[in-house]
Amino acid sequence: MKRSPEERAEAHLQKLRTRFEDPKIRGLWADRSARRRRLFLALFLTLLGTAALTSLALSQSTLTVLGSSLALLVVLIPLNITFQVLEAGSRTMHGYELVVDERQRAEIESARSLGHSITSALLILAVAIAGAAHLLSTNPAVDHTVPIGVFLPVAYLVLVVHRYFPVAYLAWTQPDETSGD
Repeated sequence: MKRSPEERAEAHLQKLRTRFEDPKIRGLWADRSARRRRLFLALFLTLLGTAALTSLALSQSTLTVLGSSLALLVVLIPLNITFQVLEAGSRTMHGYELVVDERQRAEIESARSLGHSITSALLILAVAIAGAAHLLSTNPAVDHTVPIGVFLPVAYLVLVVHRYFPVAYLAWTQPDETSGD
């Protein structure tokens, strides 16, 4: 049975409503201190992932590359799950902005705008660092070069900040939710 685009869109919105308005998810989001603990966990996992990626990118040892790859995989899975829980609670999943009220939509768009500004600043900083590294490595008086692998963790951090900053910002700034009872 083929459904119309409107029926598929409504089914998708209903799926989002079911996921985001689940009392368990709302309970995970309602307590501000619990949200902040999850956010600190996510930030810690991001830093661990960055360290593992740096080790992976800069290592010459096969054993270190294998260990770093395994560590990166082990860190990325809980990082993704933690941010998905925060994203579900903040209602920032793509498509859900059609369901939230105007105040919530404005808060989400404000967080996204701030996230894009921060990502832009990080990208400008990364380009400046890359330019400085290139100038330093091409200087005849300098006898060392900057390994290209150092830019992989920078790109990873820019990607994580771009994707998850709105969620992190809302998790940090939103007050406790009151129960609907």
